[in-house]
Amino acid sequence: MPANYKKKPRVAVNIELYIQSGIVESYALGLATPLEVAEFEQLLPHFPELREVLSDFEYHLELFAIDNEEPPPPGIQEKIEARLREIQAVPRITHSNGRQYRRRQSGEYIPIETSSPYVIMVHKAWRTWFIVFCILSKITLGLSIYYFLEYRHARRQIQQLEEQLGKREGAGAASAGEGGSKRRGWGEIG
Repeated sequence: MPANYKKKPRVAVNIELYIQSGIVESYALGLATPLEVAEFEQLLPHFPELREVLSDFEYHLELFAIDNEEPPPPGIQEKIEARLREIQAVPRITHSNGRQYRRRQSGEYIPIETSSPYVIMVHKAWRTWFIVFCILSKITLGLSIYYFLEYRHARRQIQQLEEQLGKREGAGAASAGEGGSKRRGWGEIG
């Protein structure tokens, strides 16, 4: 038995009934289901009459299309060419990575490249503004941390001064209570 020999399917098929079912037309027009297509293509090499009917149908379908074709309306070719001339020619730029990009007019949106989830191509002006924003953000963060530390240091000094003042007032009240020396103010003569 040769290597390229294919056996006929073991299923008994009445090929005339199969052809009359309309499967050939459905297959040729692309209306058959995937299961019907698989079945038809499996039977096609084993039944020459099936191939012949398919070829005849395709031929008659082509003749029908030729006989019933309608020419396009007059002047349509000129209208298409005129619209093509109206479209502005857009130069293409080849990027360093080998891809071609259309030169953008000012105010256009920038297409986002999807080749990598971490890379987005933007216009140079936006890149500059983004860098300026990052630098200003870092300066603001640094100043915020500096002033927070200064504020915390000032609060500690205020607390220490309040404690010292509290100790002095407490010591002065204790000495006044003994009846001994009086506290002398600026205007008093001793």
